[in-house]
Amino acid sequence: MNREERSSSRRAFVASAGQFASAVSLGALVGPVGAFPAPAHRRLAPPGDWDLSWLERLATATDRAVFDWPSLGDPADPLVLEIAERYLDNCQAVYPPQKFEACAVLNIRTQAVPAALNDATWERFALGAQYSTKDPFTQQPAVRNPFWHRAPDPMPGIVLPSLADLLQRGALVLVCDFALEHLAKRLADKNGRQPAEVHQELRAGFIPGAYAVPSGIFGLARAQNAGCAFVRM
Repeated sequence: MNREERSSSRRAFVASAGQFASAVSLGALVGPVGAFPAPAHRRLAPPGDWDLSWLERLATATDRAVFDWPSLGDPADPLVLEIAERYLDNCQAVYPPQKFEACAVLNIRTQAVPAALNDATWERFALGAQYSTKDPFTQQPAVRNPFWHRAPDPMPGIVLPSLADLLQRGALVLVCDFALEHLAKRLADKNGRQPAEVHQELRAGFIPGAYAVPSGIFGLARAQNAGCAFVRM
């Protein structure tokens, strides 16, 4: 089975699944203590410096789900975005207009954090080459965020969602600052710069509607505490 056939098969599964839900315990995501040590330069923001205003948006939603996004994946077949879109479409199909407010939360962590960075940051740090991620249009290392932009239609009648599409539908994006600091350290070492300086640039390069959280684990737990169903990829 070639790549196109695999992608078509996956999309067919998503389309036929209807409502997709996978509830697992958060403890299953936590690795052994010390498996992912904090870098020496790590300094958490003081209490009160984290923007938790996204919780206010969740409080007004009648339906909420948090979608875990730990690996970058293929921008030509953005499975996490497809599943989140399916959830929002299902809510729209089930409830009368103006009688519900659905919110999808994308919890971006570990190797997926570049998905939360804007085009200028992708170009500045050559993230396409860094992550071996191709732009679906050019088939070259991406010099812009390929998840923010809609990929080409894989076949007639199928339009893939983009991050921009989901944000227009009220989605929230949480970004693991723990993983972001590790990325900053790698980029700093590669470019002969200070990790803290690069980390600040990455934080300033978020796409609109993205919020930093201390870790992806915190983001998942806090979203669930706020009433979100947990959908694990």
